[in-house]
Amino acid sequence: PCNAEAPRLEKEFWQAYKDKGVVVIGVAVWAQGNPFQLAKEFVEKHKLTYIVLVDESEDGKVAQLYGVEGVPTNVVIDKDGKIRYLQAGFDPEGLKKAIEDALK
Repeated sequence: PCNAEAPRLEKEFWQAYKDKGVVVIGVAVWAQGNPFQLAKEFVEKHKLTYIVLVDESEDGKVAQLYGVEGVPTNVVIDKDGKIRYLQAGFDPEGLKKAIEDALK
């Protein structure tokens, strides 16, 4: 699912909204093996220009903090730091609406 979502996040969200102040950050969680190498390969494979971070903790600390139970999960945080949207799975229309609402 992340392989299908990543190119769309790049084009439909990062490229479309970055000039409006939206920041897209990917977080690699629960990677087996070398998580940094896997994240690097993922970024290169999909030609991503948005930031991709690695949660290298064995227990997925970042995922726990945001209530992530599966991947992909999308989170929209507004400029005041409030979570405005948290959705497991990729719902492009719901994500777009959440971003638009957060920009108001």
